[in-house]
Amino acid sequence: MENIAIYWGAFNPPTIWHFEIIEKLLTQNIVEKIIFSPDWQRKDKDYKINIEKRTKILEIFFEELKQRWLNVDFEEYFLKNPWNTTTMQVEQYFSNKFWFQPYHIFWIDTISNMPNRLWNTDKYIENKLKKIFIKRKWFLVPENIDMQNYKLLDLEILEISSTTVREMIKNKMRIDHILTTKVKDYIEGNWLYI
Repeated sequence: MENIAIYWGAFNPPTIWHFEIIEKLLTQNIVEKIIFSPDWQRKDKDYKINIEKRTKILEIFFEELKQRWLNVDFEEYFLKNPWNTTTMQVEQYFSNKFWFQPYHIFWIDTISNMPNRLWNTDKYIENKLKKIFIKRKWFLVPENIDMQNYKLLDLEILEISSTTVREMIKNKMRIDHILTTKVKDYIEGNWLYI
């Protein structure tokens, strides 16, 4: 099975949006398997909760994915290693782990900063990294994408960011339509992000 995608990021918290991306990539046979790989708390993000509670939320989210019979694995390596994860570190880790190169899932708006990412020597990210770009309604896709090894997808999903979810929780707004049931229950039951 070489048609695997790595979905890594903060997922703080994971939302219905993240769930739908995984579900659609698998049910539409775009990839055969997804590896859900959250990263450690990064300097450029304000996490609002400790790593233990965040890890618990991510484990609950993963269990909800598995209950849908989705072909998803949970990779904890980056979640358990305290450094500022980069695209190239993730690529090296998974390329060493497998005998093939997996896809990496990105939002299309990240395309503009890819050439400037750390350790991106010889335009590796642009030319060699296997990428799945997911369109965003508000981002105008360039007519000529100066990259190789990519798929550009329009999955027609609800766009809701984790930052928006945290703000909604803080402002005591309803969140049951943007989080999976058990993630919402855990967050509310533990008074997180308030």
